[in-house]
Amino acid sequence: MKIVIIGGTGFIGKHLCRRLTELHHDVTVLARNPETAQKVLPEPIRLSTWDPLKFRVPEKAIKGADAVINLAGAPIAKGRWTQSRKQILRDSRINTTHRLVKAFSNLPVTIRPKVLINASGIGFYGLDTPHYVGETANPGKGFLSDLCIQWEKEACKASDYGIRTICLRIGMVLGKDGGALQKMLLPFKVFLGGPIGDGTQPVSWIHIEDLCRLIETSIKNDTFKGPINACSPHTVTMDEFCRTLGKSLGRSSWLPIPALALKIGLGEMSTLMTHGQKAVPATAQKLGFAFNYPSLDLAMNNLFPNTA
Repeated sequence: MKIVIIGGTGFIGKHLCRRLTELHHDVTVLARNPETAQKVLPEPIRLSTWDPLKFRVPEKAIKGADAVINLAGAPIAKGRWTQSRKQILRDSRINTTHRLVKAFSNLPVTIRPKVLINASGIGFYGLDTPHYVGETANPGKGFLSDLCIQWEKEACKASDYGIRTICLRIGMVLGKDGGALQKMLLPFKVFLGGPIGDGTQPVSWIHIEDLCRLIETSIKNDTFKGPINACSPHTVTMDEFCRTLGKSLGRSSWLPIPALALKIGLGEMSTLMTHGQKAVPATAQKLGFAFNYPSLDLAMNNLFPNTA
């Protein structure tokens, strides 16, 4: 299949590119700097130049694609959420998606992509959901929820042009080489790891391998459409998460990080770590997707098999 990826040089994108090329798909990555992208992406990835905040989408790259996967977006957990930072987070997601869908509309119907898989987040549901939430749950309130709502709204316009559209509401992605887990490893390795805040907040997570498989399945299976929660079936508390991580690393989870200290240091962005959502992959499971790593123990033991 011909697959186009935006955001291919990020943590998720690099893993996805590797999997898709191993499966012999024809993969093109749209990147601001193709020379830099070439250094981190596997062969034989095709590269096309696109700065989504400055230029139109190169329509030649997307025409006739079986799938377009949009993972673009400035890192959500980098820096304090000042007003200027919030605008960067919005522009890098919403404006990029708007330009992408606009490019779809300019293509003749016969050569438009068949499916758009657009990233979103479980932040859609707001903070501290009291019950488990599937894809039919109402959106929450706050910056993250508003961001996801507007992001998905832009992506769903692709369906007006006959393109099957999926919004992946992604939880915490587990991998050794990126994401939130990578940032948590150092404190544990120096015996200073522990839960964040009071440890009772829910953590909805997914192994990077399962996420890539879910994306691949979404491309192939026409029944996948609309919002899909990309998280494992088993949400845990932050305390459980840190104890399981510590066990896998042969370290204890004993030194909590006070929520107040995070709020002072990080401001509103600290809510990413001190609050959470109880999201469940209701749609994916209903459609028959089977997780290789449904439990946190399995996921951590796979990522750190010989550490303890």
